[in-house]
Amino acid sequence: VYTEEQQQRLGVDEEGNKVEQPNSDGSAKQVIGPAWTRGEIEKPAGEKNHGSYTTLVYTEEQQQRLGVDEEGNKVEQPNSDGSAKQVIGPAWTRGEIEKPAGEKNHGSYTTLVYTEEQQ
Repeated sequence: VYTEEQQQRLGVDEEGNKVEQPNSDGSAKQVIGPAWTRGEIEKPAGEKNHGSYTTLVYTEEQQQRLGVDEEGNKVEQPNSDGSAKQVIGPAWTRGEIEKPAGEKNHGSYTTLVYTEEQQ
């Protein structure tokens, strides 16, 4: 049997089972549910059996239409021809303007910057 002090310190009941701890102000902890429970996206129409429990999942049709994976996470949509989307780098990487001659140290990384003379 856990003492009152142990229960408070360890977050368990007298038998050692984990119990939810209130916030420091005594209020209950709050969690946010899936986006569909808040009306941000439609409800998943599929089900996935995990053996001892079942979860709602987005069907293939919903995934394609909504741009999400089966759990509702946003995914990158390919172009209409099926190719991956491409991004374009800075103009100097394409030879449109000169490369920056200066460097700026940000602590954990360094970037190229235009010098006073180049500006």
